[in-house]
This record gives sequence, structure tokens and C-alpha cells, in this order.
Amino acid sequence: MKQIIKSIAIIIMVVSLTNLKSFGQETLNIKVSNIKINSGKIIVEIYNAKNNWLKNPYRKVVLSTNQEVQTASFQVPYGNYAVTIYQDLNSNGETDMNFIGIPKEPVGFGNNYKPFGEPKYESCLIAFTATSKPEAIKLYKVF
Repeated sequence: MKQIIKSIAIIIMVVSLTNLKSFGQETLNIKVSNIKINSGKIIVEIYNAKNNWLKNPYRKVVLSTNQEVQTASFQVPYGNYAVTIYQDLNSNGETDMNFIGIPKEPVGFGNNYKPFGEPKYESCLIAFTATSKPEAIKLYKVF
């Protein structure tokens, strides 16, 4: 009888834990607009460290392009995150560049920053707090 009660208690604990959010994690929502419908996929990356900027994202979400607006959701602790987004039109897994290094595919950055040259980490940082609203980023074609 004790074994049955113990087994039931373990099952209840496991089921309960799978329904809880990760400890200290909240939902950061990033609303992506100006998506070219049914063309490739949207790649949304967030970075929490400057030394990883544009190399090794902290989190990454892939979105479909079946709507002009999509929302990427990340389970992360409150903090500052730099955001990059691109529409991978040919689904090759990278941002295609022209011969001088300018993106040929639609891009977007935190704060809707539009850089001249390589985007700077600090300029793409967004603050994620308990009072944050979903971040809205519009994709744009550089040329």
C-alpha cells in the first residue's frame, strides 16, 4: 500500500512540474511585422552577451511566413537582450549578403535600429522587465 501511495505521489509531482514555467523565466514576446508572405522563414535571435553578438545566440526561434505579422516568444529571465531578425527568403539558414556585405534579405533589429554598417550590440539592446510590452520590430530591405 505504501508503495502505491509513493508511486501516485511521484506521478503527481512529475505532472505538476511539467506544467510549471522554468524557475525565474518569463515570456519575452517580439512581434515581427512587414513579413513577405509565404517566402522562406523568419529567424529571430536574441543575445545576452556582447562577446556572442552575431555569432552564438542565447535563444533562437524560427517562425513561418504565412502571415504579415508573427510573434516570437522566448522563456528567459528579465534582463537586456540584443535582437536580430531576418527573413531567410531562400531557407539556406543564413542572411544572404551582396558583394559589399549588405543584406539582400529583409532584416530587423532591436529598437528598430537601422545601422550603417554592421549593427552594434548596444544599439540593438531591449530591456525586458515585468512591465515590458511586446517588442515590435519591423523588417526592412536595406536595398
